[in-house]
Formats: sequence, structure tokens, C-alpha cells
Amino acid sequence: MAERVLILGGGFAGNAAARALGGQGLEVTLIDQRNYHLFQPLLYQVAAGDLQAEAIATPQRRLLRGSGLHFRLGRVARLDLSPRSILLDDGDVLPYDYLFIALGTVTNFFGNAAIASHALQLKGMEAAEEARSRIFSALEAASHCADPAQRRRWLHFVIAGGGPTGVEFCGALLELLHVLLPRDYPELQPEELQITLVQGGAALLPGFAAPLQAQAARKLQKLGAQLRFHTHVLGFDGQTVQCQPDPAIPAHTLVWTAGVTANPLAATLPGAKGPGGRIIVDPHLRLPGHPEVFIVGDLAYGSDGEFWPQVAPFALQSARHAALVLQSQRQGRALPPPFAYRDPGSMAVLGRFDAVCQIERWHLHWHGGSAWLLWLGLHLYRIIGTRNRLLTLLDWGTDYLRHGAAVEIIRSLPNSSDP
Repeated sequence: MAERVLILGGGFAGNAAARALGGQGLEVTLIDQRNYHLFQPLLYQVAAGDLQAEAIATPQRRLLRGSGLHFRLGRVARLDLSPRSILLDDGDVLPYDYLFIALGTVTNFFGNAAIASHALQLKGMEAAEEARSRIFSALEAASHCADPAQRRRWLHFVIAGGGPTGVEFCGALLELLHVLLPRDYPELQPEELQITLVQGGAALLPGFAAPLQAQAARKLQKLGAQLRFHTHVLGFDGQTVQCQPDPAIPAHTLVWTAGVTANPLAATLPGAKGPGGRIIVDPHLRLPGHPEVFIVGDLAYGSDGEFWPQVAPFALQSARHAALVLQSQRQGRALPPPFAYRDPGSMAVLGRFDAVCQIERWHLHWHGGSAWLLWLGLHLYRIIGTRNRLLTLLDWGTDYLRHGAAVEIIRSLPNSSDP
């Protein structure tokens, strides 16, 4: 009987592990609560109306057509390391010989229930589509609002978090609304629109070179964003964003991009945890004391404290290394050298025809049109499937010409308890 490998999570790491193990004489089952793989780096464009969600989603079964590869739709309820099994929320118990945990992260609201209840987030397709619906619902409400104060609240969008997601979403939203307001909302004046980005640190894009951080700030300010540095969001009730130390911001919309934390199931595993609840692993990405359990992707944290970014390149590299280690263990071969992350560089798009890019191992930092073209090409290359690439190209092509592809559909109206 073939040895059984369970892979929990169908993101970049989970899919890379499955593909690396396919055709190796193993029975590999990938388990995910959704039946599609989502290209997370472009999720903010779904929220901003630049892309349709289907362009960045690929059915899992289409990706798992190799020998010995299977997909199971379900949500993991419990992990049991002894005996080796997992419990799904439908009551099914699945045994394993090897386990890959690639469950990723969830949005971190830092225990603030009010923000978690009222703010929008950009983690998952449903969340991105809800954000888009709420943004366009706010425009609709403002278009017939007679109260000047309420009208200003509807037209003020606050983004918490100045990392790549917050910066990219801010730029995309500004460019979109500057075109749509005069074209599709004659009742509204473009100068009424306000977008404020709140950042706890001294600069945008932490981890980027200082000149690129400054360029990002200049670009967003040129587009019309108000930037608040050294400021933290403390609360949000759907009417007002409470800040410290700056004054409160009257706004109906808060988009939260201020951090992530480990999937809650990570806390149930034995052993030490790193920042954000990440699981500290051995040099071969295994759970200490359990050589049959591999931690890959965003959940993994090095035992030597080396910084591993929670990005797609790390997810792919960690999954492939873990798959190689598993095969070495099975065949009694010497293990490969310890895992070492090779940083391919970092980039963030600031708007049409403008991006920042850095490749530290070559000491390269630049911005502008060439960086944007590189960003465009790499993201198109990484999107899975010809159909998805064509959909993305079509959306981008009409969008960059005149925002003609803007997805303005409101999926559902806010609940009566929402603003």
C-alpha cells in the first residue's frame, strides 16, 4: 500500500508540495476549505475593481491531475500527531504517514473586536468582493446624501497598514475613483473624495530601501492620498476611525491591511512558536520531534531566528525543499543541505506604469516604468492557467486604457446594522 501524504492548505506552498510529490509512488491528498487556488498577490485588485475574481482563481482539481494526487474539500477541525490523523469538521478522520501543514495566515486584528466587526479586509476572495461592494455602496449612498457631514463620511476611505498590500490597494483605489467619479457619478465631485493611509511606522513599505519608501510616499501623495505616519488605529464603529495620537477620522469605510497571524490550528501543535504564532521548525522545515510533519509556507519560522518573509517565493521554495527531504527520508538517502531561502527580490506597484523594485543580492533598487513592466510580467507568469492569464490581460488592458474593465457590481448591500 502506498504511503499516505496529507497536505493541509491549497495556497502556494500546499500546491507546490503536491506537485513535487506527484508521481513518486505516494497517495497525496490536498485538503482545503475552498475548491480553488487563489493568486493572493492580486487580490487587492479585486477589491479595487480592477480585476474580476475569476481571473485569479483556479480549480484545485485542475491543478492536481498528476499520478497519485487527490483533492478533498473540507475544513480541518483537529490535528492528532499520535495517532497520525486529522479530523475534518464533517466528522471524517483521515490517517497519514506524512503531513504537510500549509494552512497560512489569517488577518490579525490584535484582539480588537470592534475593528474585526466593522472593518474590511483583503484576505480571501469573499473578503475582497465584500470590500469592493462596500466601496461602491458608499459611492451610491454619497450620491443621494443631502447631509454634508454624512456625505464626507461616505466619501472618506481609510486604509490601515502601509505594507505592500496597503500601498498597492491605496494606489489602485485612487486611480480607479479619480476616473469613475466624473464619468459614472455626476452627482459627486472628485475633490470630495478622501483616501487616508494610516501607518504605524515612520515609512511605507517596511523592508524596502529608504529611497523606494520615499518614492512610494511621493507617488501616493501625488495621486491624492493623505498619509499619517507614527499613527495607530485603535477602534472603528462604522462611523469614526479612532487613532492614536492623531485625531479621529470621520469615515464609514476602514480597510484593514495592518497584519496577519498564524492560522489558529498552529497553536494546537507542540513546540515553540515564533512571531505571529508561526511554528519554529528544524533546519529541514520539520516539526521538532516529528520528522514526519513538515511546516511550509507562511507558518514556518526558522529555529535560528532567520527572517523568512510571508511571500509566494518563500512558500514555493519551502514546499519544494520539504518534498525533497521527504523523498530522501523514504529512500534512506542523506538529507539535502538545510533549507536556505533565496530572496528573488521585492516589488510593489504604485499605480499605472509605476512600481518600486529591489533585488538585494545584486544591490539593485529602482522605480518607474521598467519596474512596473517587470512587476507586470512576473505576475502574469505566476498566474496559473492560460485562461486566467488571458482574463487578467483583458481586464488590465481595458483598465489601463480607460478603466473600462472596472468591476462596479455590488454583490450585496450592507447589513442594516452596517453604515
